[in-house]
Amino acid sequence: MAEHQISLPEEAYKTLVKVAEAQGTTPVDWILSQLPIFPPEEQPLWERLTGLVGAINSKEEPPHDCSTTAFGEVSGPSARE
Repeated sequence: MAEHQISLPEEAYKTLVKVAEAQGTTPVDWILSQLPIFPPEEQPLWERLTGLVGAINSKEEPPHDCSTTAFGEVSGPSARE
């Protein structure tokens, strides 16, 4: 694996070392722990939206009984009558 170097101002480096040591890790591991696993720009939109979008058929009755929620007082099919 290739290695790369980055330049930091002295104070930034000292702070990085202190924070890493306080958390029981190395500066490199601390930096890695701060990076996202899947940066949004590399993750396809369809993966980010999976489970968040859908469709309903408003002509059909819901497949479940309604119950009281924090958003309303619906307690079942008779509440619609």
